[in-house]
Amino acid sequence: MDATTPTTAGLTEAEAVSRLAEHGPNKLPEAKPPSLPARVVRQLADPLSILLLIAGGVTLLVLNEVPEGAAIVAILIVNVVIGVTQEVKAEQAVRSLGTLTAPMAKVRRDGTVRRIEAAGVVPGDVVEVAAGDRAPADARLVEAVSLAVNESMLTGESRSANKRAGGAAEGPLGDRDGMLFSGTLVVHGSGLAVVEHTGSGTEMGRIATALHTRVKGPLEVELAQVSRRIGVLAVAAGVVMVVLGLARGGIAWIDLVLAGVALAIAAVPESMAAAVTTALALGSQRMAKLGVIVRRLSAIQALGATTVIASDKTGTLTTGRLTVTEHVELAGENLWRAAVRANDAHDGVGDAVDVALLAAAAGRGIVADEPRLATRPFDADIRSMAAVTRDAGTGRPVLTVKGAPEVVLARCAPGEAGRRLAEAVTELAREGLRVLALAEKDTDDLDATGLRPVGLVGLSDEVRASARDAITDCRRGGIRVMMVTGDHADTARAVAVDVGIDPDPVVSGSDLDGDGDGDGDGDGDGQPGERERRLREAGVLARVDPKTKLDLVRALRADGQVVAMTGDGVNDAPALRNADVGIAMAGDEGTDVAREAAAVVVTNGELGTIVTGVREGRRLHRNVSSMIGYLLAGNLAEIFLVLVGLFAWPELVIPLLPVQLLWINLVLDGIPAIALGVDRAPGDPLETRPGRHGLLTGLVLARIAVRALIVGLLAFAAVEVARSLGWSEEQVRTQAVLTLVFARLTLAYVVRARRWTFESGWWRGRAIMVAVLGTLALQCVVTLVPQAGALLALVPIPPLGWAMAVAAALLTPFLVDLLRSLPWVKRLSG
Repeated sequence: MDATTPTTAGLTEAEAVSRLAEHGPNKLPEAKPPSLPARVVRQLADPLSILLLIAGGVTLLVLNEVPEGAAIVAILIVNVVIGVTQEVKAEQAVRSLGTLTAPMAKVRRDGTVRRIEAAGVVPGDVVEVAAGDRAPADARLVEAVSLAVNESMLTGESRSANKRAGGAAEGPLGDRDGMLFSGTLVVHGSGLAVVEHTGSGTEMGRIATALHTRVKGPLEVELAQVSRRIGVLAVAAGVVMVVLGLARGGIAWIDLVLAGVALAIAAVPESMAAAVTTALALGSQRMAKLGVIVRRLSAIQALGATTVIASDKTGTLTTGRLTVTEHVELAGENLWRAAVRANDAHDGVGDAVDVALLAAAAGRGIVADEPRLATRPFDADIRSMAAVTRDAGTGRPVLTVKGAPEVVLARCAPGEAGRRLAEAVTELAREGLRVLALAEKDTDDLDATGLRPVGLVGLSDEVRASARDAITDCRRGGIRVMMVTGDHADTARAVAVDVGIDPDPVVSGSDLDGDGDGDGDGDGDGQPGERERRLREAGVLARVDPKTKLDLVRALRADGQVVAMTGDGVNDAPALRNADVGIAMAGDEGTDVAREAAAVVVTNGELGTIVTGVREGRRLHRNVSSMIGYLLAGNLAEIFLVLVGLFAWPELVIPLLPVQLLWINLVLDGIPAIALGVDRAPGDPLETRPGRHGLLTGLVLARIAVRALIVGLLAFAAVEVARSLGWSEEQVRTQAVLTLVFARLTLAYVVRARRWTFESGWWRGRAIMVAVLGTLALQCVVTLVPQAGALLALVPIPPLGWAMAVAAALLTPFLVDLLRSLPWVKRLSG
C-alpha cells in the first residue's frame, strides 16, 4: 500500500473519506461475542454432560422420578454456570486494549491541522505528535525534534525509545527508530509522521487479534480425556447390560430403562467437577495469601505441571528500574555534578536514564541547584544532549555534554584521559551495562569542541535479590528457565549469567528473521523448521517482538512442554493468553491488558513467588490424581454391582436405585473427594514431578480397576449373605449401599498413600479423617433413622449387616496392600 502523502498539506477530506471506506475505522478488532445459548451448548458438549442430560431426561419424562431427575439437572446447571462465567471473564482482555489507544489525533487535512477522533485516522494521513500525546496509528516519521517515545507496552523495556526521521522501519520493534506505534506515549520532543497502518494492521491490532484465542491448560485437557473415557465406559457397560438383559429374558422394558439410568448414574462421578472446582478454589485462596492471584482455576494445576518458564527480564528477573551500578571518575572532576547539570528529569519524573542519574547524584549529596542558561535536548541523530548552566561557585557558564561514549569522547581534547575512558568503555559494555560519557568546558557554546572528559557511568536494570534462589529451586524441580526480553543480546546475556540462567544459545529477533515465517508448519520435509528449533533451544531470546514471543510459546507446546510465560506489558498479552499458564506481574509497570490475558497474577513481581505457585500446583496435581482415582474406583464398583445384579439377582433387577447412587456419588463421595483435594502430603512438592502422560495412564487405570473389583466383590459378598438370610429387597439394597459406602471410605486412605495405606504419618491427614468420620455419621443417620432413610429407600438392618460393612471397610486396604506387595505388581509399578 502506498501511504505517501505531501507532508505540508496532508490528505484532502475527500481522499480521507475514500480511504476510511476502503480500510475501515481505526479501531482494534473485536470478535462478535457468542450468544448465551451458544455458550451453554458449548459447555454441554462433553461426554459426561451429554450422558447426564440423557439420564436426567429419561428419569423425568419416562420414569417420572422428579427428585432424581431434578438433582441430575441441577448438577448440569451448576457446571454450565461456572463454565460460562469463566468464558465471559476471559473476553475482557481485548476490551482493555481500547483504553490504551489514542482517543483523539492531530492530523493535517487540506493544508490545516485538525483534531479528530483517532477512529477516523486513515493510511496516508499526516499526524502531528508532541510530548504527552499517544500515537493514533502506526506511522513513519518524516520529521522529528528530540523525539522520545515510551514503547514499554510493546517492547517491555523501561528506557524511552529515541526516534528520528528516516530511521529504520523494519526489524525488531525496539530497533525501528523511524516508526511510531499505535498507543505508545510521546515523553518528549515532537514529530510529524505519515500513517502506514490502522486498526487491525497496527502492532497493537495484531496483539488484539491474537487475544481472541486461548489454549486449554493441562488439567482441562486431562479432565476432558477422563470424561471421554468415562463416557466410552458407560456406553460399553450399557451395551453389555442390554445384551445380558435380553439374554436373561423376562425383564420389563421399564425395568431395563431403569437399569440403564442407574448404570449411567453409576458411571458418572457426579461430584468430580464440584470436588475439583472446590479443591482449586481453596488452593487459590491459599495462593492469594502468598501473593499469587489465580484468575482461571485450572491454572493452579498447570503451574504444577510446568516444565518451562519463559521469564520476562524486565520486572521479573530485574526490578524494571535503571540504576547506576558502575562509574569511572577522572581525578579532579565531579562526575555527579555533571550528571545533574545535563539532566532533564524533575522530582523522579522523566527519562529513566535521567531519573537514575539524579538518584545516584542525590545519594552523594548533589542536587540540581544551578540555573540553566541553554540546552539542546537529546537527539537520536547525534546521540547526545548538551546543557549550559551557571557554576554556583564561579558564576561562569559551564557546558556539559552527556551521551554515547564514542560521540562525547570525539568532542574532547586528545589526551591520556580520553584514552583511559575509551578503554574502560569496553570493559563496562562487556558486563552488559548501558554506558554514558560526560564531558565539560567553561563556555556557553553548545557546539564547542575540545571538551575535558569527566567520566563514565554504567547503568543496568537492577536484578531482583530473590531471582537467583528461585532459579536454583526451578532447576531442582526439573523446570527450565529461559529469558525473553526486548533488550539487546549482550545486556540480556549479562543478566542471565548474573541470575543463574544458562544463556547459551542467545538468539535475537533479527537472527530469526531468515528462518521462516514462524507459522509453525516446519519445512518441506515435514520436520520442525529451523526457526522453531532455535526458539526451543534458546537460553535467552533478545530483541523479540510480540509475534516472536507467541511463536516461542507455540514451538515449546508443540514439543510437548508445559509452558508458563511471564510478562506485564501489552506486548506480552498474546503469549500470556496462548501459554499453558500466563503469569502477569503486577506493579506500577503492569498493564490491565496483561492481567486480563493472564491466568495468574503475581502481586509482588517475584520469580520466587511463581515457584511457590508451582509448589502448590504440584501438590494439587497429586491431590487431583488421588481424587479421580478414588471416585472412579467407586464408580466402577457400582457398575460392577449393577451389571452383576441384573444377571444374578432377578428379584432385585438392580441392587442400587438411582436415588441411592446419587446419594453415594454426589454427597458421600463428594466430602472425602474434597478432603483429598486439600490434603497436604509430607515432603517438598517441588521434588515430585507430575507424569508427562496424563492422569489416566494404562497403569493408573489398571490400579483403579483392581481396587474397584475388590470393593465390588466385597459388596457382592455382603448382598449374597443378606439374600441367603431371607432379608427383604429394601434390606438387601440397604446392605449394598452400606457396604459400598464403608469400603469406599477406607479407599480414601488407600489412594493417598505412596506405598502402604497406613504408612508412617497416615493419621496426619486431618481433613481426610474429618471427612471420613463425617460421611460415616451421615450414612449412619440415614440408615438408622427411618424418616431420613425413607427419602433414599433405606431401612434399618440387623447388626450382622453392620458387621459385614465394617469388615468390608477393613478388608479393602488390607487386600490392596496385599496386592501391592506381590513382586510382579512391584515390577509393573516401578
